[in-house]
Amino acid sequence: MISYAIDAAVGAKVTDNIYVNTDSLEIIQYVRRSYPEVNIYERDKALADDTTQSDHFNADIIARLSPDTLIMINPVCPLITAVDVRDAVIAYEGSDCDTLITSNSTQMQVFCEDTPVNIKLGETLAPTQDNAVVNILNWAITIWDAASFIDRFDRFGAAALGRKRLYHPLNVLKSIKVSHQEDLELCESLISSKARGH
Repeated sequence: MISYAIDAAVGAKVTDNIYVNTDSLEIIQYVRRSYPEVNIYERDKALADDTTQSDHFNADIIARLSPDTLIMINPVCPLITAVDVRDAVIAYEGSDCDTLITSNSTQMQVFCEDTPVNIKLGETLAPTQDNAVVNILNWAITIWDAASFIDRFDRFGAAALGRKRLYHPLNVLKSIKVSHQEDLELCESLISSKARGH
């Protein structure tokens, strides 16, 4: 799956400084063999367990490499393309945000733990297009101003959500995140269908 993220990063041609951030020897060997133009950032094992948050490993790579901007392409979203990465970078550069997060949106009636989010109980349902927009973050592509990220991380211990966010819309199919077996099967089916020209 990592190859899809690397292909998107390389094909986008937005930077020559592409890194695969991993602690996996298998991934490191694969990248060195298949993508010699891509750098390896060997993540500390302490930042590679199931409890590590993106705040921590992103703060680590920013502190060590000192980029102006950090772009993360999430390898568990294998349907992302170079065009999606380029579009996100263009949107980020054309804004005054410090954080861009790809998202999907809905105006369908949304509840969170039985609490209405964009509708009011006791009122008749408005047409869906009149409901407030709810942004669903998919994190397929995220872009941060590195200095702002580190400032927030140092002050609050959390920085991924940013201070001034741009929710960048992404096609719902391209933002499928592989979290469960059925997600993987859906992505494999879509990739296979695309390869057959459907």
